[in-house]
Amino acid sequence: MSLITNYIKKEDRALPVFILVDVSGSMQGQKIGAVNVALKEMINSFKKIENPKGVIELSVITFGDEQVNVVKPLSRITEDDSFELDANGSTPMGKCFETVADLIEDYGVVSSRSFTPTIVLISDGNPTDFLNYHTGMSIEEIMNWPSLVKLNSGTRSSKATRLAMGIGGDQDYNILKSFINNESIPVIKATDTQTISRFFDWVTMSISVRSVSSNPNKASILDADDYFDKEDIEF
Repeated sequence: MSLITNYIKKEDRALPVFILVDVSGSMQGQKIGAVNVALKEMINSFKKIENPKGVIELSVITFGDEQVNVVKPLSRITEDDSFELDANGSTPMGKCFETVADLIEDYGVVSSRSFTPTIVLISDGNPTDFLNYHTGMSIEEIMNWPSLVKLNSGTRSSKATRLAMGIGGDQDYNILKSFINNESIPVIKATDTQTISRFFDWVTMSISVRSVSSNPNKASILDADDYFDKEDIEF
């Protein structure tokens, strides 16, 4: 009588990446065009990663015109992934924070075996769904924003690595700093399309290095000084 050994291969562990893109009306033209090009380059770079310890799963979520749309649900990158985002309307950033918090806390979306997620925020404006918001609010005041409280209080969303880029220079950088919630990670200020491209390169390389490291749970954010001019970096 022969012995039959059942071998069950473990699934690869996912490294979830959520890209939150402001598609409000002020992003029309060169801004959203540069984001579309850079997002395409990021996806192509992720496809080329060989033998990752953490297999990148990507979600693209847009917020604009009072809506939040999950353009790409969290999943592995495929040859069909190609996005042409349009811009229109208001900036429901808070609703987007709540959406990504719900997705990260949902074990049907981000499995219990997944590595710590990364959230990347790209915006050129300030939230239009933050009750009583006004320019000049302190980080301490912004941290009481219910949408941000939800993101910061989730068992898993609170631990996510966060990166942010402000486009155009007109936004309240305390909003972006409060989103990152880590004094060692800078906000990137993009006043031209080249800086938008460099931001995506920085994010791409940081995630790529992390995906093949011995411990993808450990955030590995590359030195911003190697990618940006000093005036583009805001701590």
